[in-house]
Amino acid sequence: MTFLDCSVTGCVYNEDRCCCKGEIKVEGSDAKRNDETCCASFRERRSGAARNADKRISKVIEVNCEACGCVFNEGRKCCAEHIGIAGGNACDCQETECASFRCGA
Repeated sequence: MTFLDCSVTGCVYNEDRCCCKGEIKVEGSDAKRNDETCCASFRERRSGAARNADKRISKVIEVNCEACGCVFNEGRKCCAEHIGIAGGNACDCQETECASFRCGA
């Protein structure tokens, strides 16, 4: 499990920089840079939409990762102790990125 710090406040799963989803998926199978990755689990928080306050809020989360070129990817799982997902008020998953991606190629 990975310690996750998420700045994507526009995501329905974000609660106080924590993810309430339980696990996320990072995409970017051909990524060589951070901005070529994204959080595929992102769902836009729309005004008036219900929040996930009933979900378990945790900084420790399982990260499934398709960014096979990342040094932290082991068998499509993130093995980094701590990662960040960036994207602020993103409206689409393509506006997010794994800020901790490090190309190993």
